[in-house]
Amino acid sequence: MASTFVFDPDLVAEGRREYVPRYGDPIWSVLALTQNPSAQDDCIRWHWFSITFRETFRFAAWTLVNHPLADQELARHGIAMRAKLSAGRITTTVHQWSIFAAWLDERGTTRLADLDTDGLADFAFYLAKTRGLSRNTASGHLTGLSRLHYYGRSFLPLSDRLVEPPWVTEGMDDYLPTASPLGGENSTEPITPATMGPLLVWALRFVEDYAEDILAAHDEWRRLIKAADAAAGPLLPDSGDALEAFLEGLEAEGLPVPVAARRGNPLAGAGIYLAAVTGTPRAKVHQVMRKPHWRAYTAQNHGPCHLGTPVNATLGAEPWHEPFTFDGIDKMVRHLATACLIVLSYLTGMRSGEILGLESGCCPEPEGPPGEAGRHLIYGRVFKIATDEDGNHDSAGVVREAPWVAVPQVVTSVRVLERLGGDGLLFAAEVHDKRQPERRSGRSLQLSTLNERIERFIEWVNTHAENRGRESEMIPEDTHGRIGAGRFRRTLAWHIARRPGGLVALAVQYGHMRTLVSEGYGSRSRGGIHDLLDFETARSVAEHLSEVHEAIQDGEGISGPAARRLIHSAAQEHHRFGGIITSVRQARSLLADPTLNVFENKDTFMFCNYDRTKALCHPGRGGKNEAPSLDRCKLNCANIARTDSHARQLREAADSLGRQASSRLVPEPLADRMQERARGLSELADQHDRNRVLAGGESHL
Repeated sequence: MASTFVFDPDLVAEGRREYVPRYGDPIWSVLALTQNPSAQDDCIRWHWFSITFRETFRFAAWTLVNHPLADQELARHGIAMRAKLSAGRITTTVHQWSIFAAWLDERGTTRLADLDTDGLADFAFYLAKTRGLSRNTASGHLTGLSRLHYYGRSFLPLSDRLVEPPWVTEGMDDYLPTASPLGGENSTEPITPATMGPLLVWALRFVEDYAEDILAAHDEWRRLIKAADAAAGPLLPDSGDALEAFLEGLEAEGLPVPVAARRGNPLAGAGIYLAAVTGTPRAKVHQVMRKPHWRAYTAQNHGPCHLGTPVNATLGAEPWHEPFTFDGIDKMVRHLATACLIVLSYLTGMRSGEILGLESGCCPEPEGPPGEAGRHLIYGRVFKIATDEDGNHDSAGVVREAPWVAVPQVVTSVRVLERLGGDGLLFAAEVHDKRQPERRSGRSLQLSTLNERIERFIEWVNTHAENRGRESEMIPEDTHGRIGAGRFRRTLAWHIARRPGGLVALAVQYGHMRTLVSEGYGSRSRGGIHDLLDFETARSVAEHLSEVHEAIQDGEGISGPAARRLIHSAAQEHHRFGGIITSVRQARSLLADPTLNVFENKDTFMFCNYDRTKALCHPGRGGKNEAPSLDRCKLNCANIARTDSHARQLREAADSLGRQASSRLVPEPLADRMQERARGLSELADQHDRNRVLAGGESHL
């Protein structure tokens, strides 16, 4: 039994059968069970269990892997279970069982059959009170025990059968901790604008400006590798003559010997480079370089293995990078791929797993005559909601019915990745991570690797900016911690909802991005970025209206054609939501109320009480525009309202412009325009003071 495969190797792709574990192995890898290219190398480690329960749960895990739950078990009490679990879910479930087994050990219980329903209720209390698990996490533990009970009824010996948990018949609510306000993606903190702005600027620089230099140098690196391989052969007496001649030429002119500094040794690693440029077998290169004369000369006179590819792109008025080196170009390729990931993640709203599942050719050129072709579309697979015909999770994913819409920067990123990787996955492990080329063959990079590379990219950028005297362009630390790949999706929704008239890194209009992203996710009724957009938009509206309500209560006035509507909206929001949105359901409820469609435009110092039948930002009023175009606000629009705070901001902006205009450094025509703008802002503030109304209904002069 110990030497038996945990699951049938014939069900696994041929190149991955060697990774199928044996029943008696101390570690079971389940990577071969999944076809998701970005899946983690999940492992079940049997040291999680004490000797008392190890074999009990080993057999239970074997049944979990190999047998689906019977239909009659799935139908009992309407339990929300799938017949079979995904590879990652199997690992999670077994790990949850290990926590249960450790709790049993502490109680002195040695057999699953000895535990009664009161004991299971005690374990639920332990999860909530002692371990302090969230409601969702505790629910996963209890569901795992329900599954253990049902597998026991069908497959396990009597001593290892768990009694029916009380939550199966009574429901889980009484056995779970109180629900937290947020869950899932809504609990992920968006990246702060101070960090996201420069991060995206540098990523776009790599993709749009530096990529050609890096790709050209990488092509030269590939040619040198091929040349070194082609030079391999028998070590004849004259095999080292070309290298000797090359070194003698360097010595005659006093030039350095190319070396590649690695692991603290400045003289290591140049064998491939010297083999390529001289046509010498690598074994012979090492023989020649070990000669006392060349060892001494190299120690005294050595330099980097410069590639011949020129650096054409600039940063300011200077080349953006020094000449590339043979041993350093792989790091720049990693940074380029990371920059592509950042652009793809932030400007599409895809989940990280969806990006890692993209393949070469996923973004074909749009059809149609030049100048009339449609937008670029990205075709890929979704994994989170993928199920097979039986309703079980489909690890291979399913092709998304509606493709994602790609802006030009995203298309450029895809093209760069295609040039780097060939015909397979855009982030294929064998292309982008040489550490495990065989184990992850046919797979993509892991999410943990992406997160690490984003950190390395930021470190490189900050060091580079500091060395170039461009400290103002460094990427500051995010107040919420590390920049994980999963945060870009939430950040996009935050920016679109909070700054609908602003710019993404001074390049892509958020208003346009909202339209494109919404079109790209239009066919997904659940779980798409629409939920995040709705959630962030509603939170923004609720916060603004709550602030207005508090200001009104403190005696502030409101002016503008929509002043009365704003006062009413603030009161309604305060009564219904109190300024706090904690769920997508609440967000949809708020956004469905037309009286609460209020957006602040900080650039023009006003609120928009959006009524599309009155909106001047949309010439075709009465259409289907569900949000204002705040970059096209008109001063005579019937949806405008201002607060006393806006009036103060108008005067501060006018004073700032006046001070700038009075400077001798400002050209006279520009100073005149600034003065005119300042007078206009002051007049708007005066107009507010003349027309402001209070919540009680009286005007205030």
